[in-house]
Amino acid sequence: MAPPEVAGSVGTVGAAIRDATRRLTDAGSPSARLDAEVLLGHVTGRERSWLLAHPEAPVESPGSFEAAVLRRAGGEPVAYIRGFKDWHSLRIRTDPRALIPRPETELLADATVAEIQERLARDEGPIAAWEVATGSGAVAVVLARRFGHAIGSGRLGLSATDVSPEALALAAENLADHGVADFVTLALADLLAPAGDAFPRPDVVVANLPYVASAEVVARRGSLGHEPRVALDGGPDGLDLLRRLLEQAAGCVAPGATLLLELGVGQVEVVTTLAPTSASVSVVPDLAGLDRVVRIEMPD
Repeated sequence: MAPPEVAGSVGTVGAAIRDATRRLTDAGSPSARLDAEVLLGHVTGRERSWLLAHPEAPVESPGSFEAAVLRRAGGEPVAYIRGFKDWHSLRIRTDPRALIPRPETELLADATVAEIQERLARDEGPIAAWEVATGSGAVAVVLARRFGHAIGSGRLGLSATDVSPEALALAAENLADHGVADFVTLALADLLAPAGDAFPRPDVVVANLPYVASAEVVARRGSLGHEPRVALDGGPDGLDLLRRLLEQAAGCVAPGATLLLELGVGQVEVVTTLAPTSASVSVVPDLAGLDRVVRIEMPD
């Protein structure tokens, strides 16, 4: 989206939303009305329901709203402008250090919770879970909050790594915000490189690796122009890092380990062929019926 050349005007709530919606529509936002309402609510501290019920109210902080609209018109994601994303019933800090958590990643988090629950009920020994490419730390926060007792008692060890020091710093902030900083071991690592050395061989691996094709990232349309390229670019077909992870897995994970991977639409068939021939592979569809999470159970 290109920013508008002429700034809009603000007066009443209703007029401000209409004007911002028009400008954001012209700039190419696919959700212009929602963006306008959310941004006005953010700068005024009002709920969207209040704004819609009081269209004649004067706009509070018009300068801040104008600045937010200009940023959005320039293509910056709403989550970066607000500084957070409401995700999985949590408020996750967001900024250009890491990818913004997507709704489909909630499915990945839920699938991992179910996997760890099953293993805690079935296995007697301690379990090691590892989130690769943690980014903002959103999934790690979910796991740490859900399994705090198991972590505290030594039944579960939870690690989260990323190749980006900036992303790890953001993850640490999010873990601290939710009171679970002591439950997760954070480390700088390239995929599964530290397995068997700094970390135990994991029984559960969860990863939302970059899976966008390089050409799409280079085009930098919409939010892709503002989110970190290292968190998006998966190579020519979007699968470079997934290939590397699966190549490493055979020698790095515990026998019988489970890998839970978020994928792009249409990537499941290829990833299935990359799994070891003796592995058990299944998929978890999202609410739209699209295959977005693949579960790979490695041989014992």
